[in-house]
Amino acid sequence: MNRRKPTIGIYCPGAGTGGPWRYVHFILGELELAEFDVTVFCDLPGAYEPRPAVKVVRLGGSVGFQGGASVAASPPREPRNGSKFGALVPRPLKLWAGFGRETRRLASLIRRHPVDLFHTQNTGCEESPVAARVAGVPNVLGTFHVDSTYDLQRERNDVGHRLLEVVSNRCLHSAIAVSHATKRDWVQRTRIRPGRVEVIHNGIDPEMFSRRRPREEARAKLGLPSEGLIVGGLGRLDEAKGFAFLLDAAAQLRPEFPNFCVVIAGDGPLRKVIEARAVTLGMADRVRFLGFQSDVQLVLDALDVFALPSLCEALPYALLEAMAAELPTVGAAVGGVPEVIVPGATGFLAPPRDATALAQALRGLLADAELRSRMGAAARARVIREFHVRDMVRKTIQVYRNSLSRKVRP
Repeated sequence: MNRRKPTIGIYCPGAGTGGPWRYVHFILGELELAEFDVTVFCDLPGAYEPRPAVKVVRLGGSVGFQGGASVAASPPREPRNGSKFGALVPRPLKLWAGFGRETRRLASLIRRHPVDLFHTQNTGCEESPVAARVAGVPNVLGTFHVDSTYDLQRERNDVGHRLLEVVSNRCLHSAIAVSHATKRDWVQRTRIRPGRVEVIHNGIDPEMFSRRRPREEARAKLGLPSEGLIVGGLGRLDEAKGFAFLLDAAAQLRPEFPNFCVVIAGDGPLRKVIEARAVTLGMADRVRFLGFQSDVQLVLDALDVFALPSLCEALPYALLEAMAAELPTVGAAVGGVPEVIVPGATGFLAPPRDATALAQALRGLLADAELRSRMGAAARARVIREFHVRDMVRKTIQVYRNSLSRKVRP
């Protein structure tokens, strides 16, 4: 008699194709469907077409998936509005009531599509681990893609949110953190047992980010100056990415390097603010905003140095991609960034929010072409050796096997 294959349920909500989506996409690309059945709970069913044998459950409404085993979930309940007593309800109670409603809804959905292991892309104050426990899933696994430092405005630092973080994280039978810094943060913040959390660094396919064209050709395609040095960054234009500090650093460097410029690829809510800052600093002619770029490699091919001035990071894919493209890197020493950049070997680190230190780190690279070349080659070698997607997926699938082989308490 053939034994039933265990079913892996992967939960990845949200409409964006950012880090968590890429992480799930990588795993799905390597999961052996002869070993596991797979159900993906998501808001982007069409994004998983490369694996048509995977069942896709849409989290909120009708299904628009073509070519796969896809079913619709119940639409989410709308919050109750309009009560004359609503303004009198304390905010923590509203938060917990909403958390409870969403937990019940997700638990009902999971019961209709049962799994043996539920893998949520967990971010701390999250209903899905609780819902999976309520639904009776015997193995609940979460990956921490961010940590509490992402809460720059401290909107989640009140008692209500903190208690929900503890409840959510303690519903995990086991967890994966994408960096040691991320693990330390959640262990300290929610007292989850360290032995439950395994660190598996994010990974990429280095061959996808090998240089495809000469630097001059890439610059011509992007309308960038053919002469001079270019420092570039990628990412959403919001507070977390710290691009304002990169502009401040560039303004300090301009007298020494009059022909260098800064390129920022990305869009976001602070674009106009950051553009205005470039004007105020007298750098409008030396800063180029490329907007969203679907071809990241084209941008990387045009750069001499990659800068990551972020205020918070777990373990950024953009940094790994730049290093795979043989770019020396300067990054803010936040989250898992110091676990990637080796100072003096693949690039330099600077304290976050410190434009002067960032300028000093960039100065050495801008002044020395041989150093840029040597560090760029070392950066690519480090990604191939330590941050390959093949190793990330292999370790994650082994966590699945280990979890399924363990007997856990209901």
